Amino acid sequence: MTNIFDTTLVHTFLKFIFVTGALFYLVYSFIVFRQIQIMKKTLITGFSAGVNFLGVINLFLAAALLTGFVLFL
Repeated sequence: MTNIFDTTLVHTFLKFIFVTGALFYLVYSFIVFRQIQIMKKTLITGFSAGVNFLGVINLFLAAALLTGFVLFL
């Protein structure tokens, strides 16, 4: 009788789910970053630089998360 919950199958499925989720988060993070850039051009405020910095940090962390999942899972 075959075991449908083979550890390699579960591991591969979970890796696929995590990498796909991280890829979607990277795309979302890039869209947020682009929206911040557009907002900076249309609405100039005192905290625009801080929001831009947070957007860049979010984008880099999303890229690092995807890289980490691909390399270490």
